[in-house]
Amino acid sequence: MRKPNLFIRPAVAEDLPGVIDLWTELMDFHRDIDPLFTRSAEAADNFLRYMNENLDSDDSELFVAELSGSLAGYVLANVSRYPPVFVQERYGAISDAAVAAAFRRQGIGEALVNAAAQWFMEKGLNRMEMRLLNANPVSAAFWKKMGFNPYMTTLFKDIPKTETT
Repeated sequence: MRKPNLFIRPAVAEDLPGVIDLWTELMDFHRDIDPLFTRSAEAADNFLRYMNENLDSDDSELFVAELSGSLAGYVLANVSRYPPVFVQERYGAISDAAVAAAFRRQGIGEALVNAAAQWFMEKGLNRMEMRLLNANPVSAAFWKKMGFNPYMTTLFKDIPKTETT
């Protein structure tokens, strides 16, 4: 059930500082799960630049959620392309999404994903993909609830550092 004071809309440049704050909260949450997500000193500036580039792209849409006048979440939807070996050439990618911890479990993430799905349909796409941090059970449960199914797993291995002389 959607809250009557929840508004999902395309972002404008003035929303970006709030989006950066939400992204920072998400990155720090993930950092506590996996140190790979430790932000560099330039991370916020680089992410701001990335978001500005997406605001100016026909193949991207940044949606924000406002709840009672507060920026509560965002989702970045991108048109992506498969390698030129498949019949299906394009798909919708949710490349970034976050809901502020204080606003979770209120239907905001669902409303944002639904807005992205609608935008993908308007672009003529019939498939959505996203990546999640497996070690984040909150995120895994949310994306499963939204109907996403695993089809590939990204594996990793840390390479031990060797001493050089």
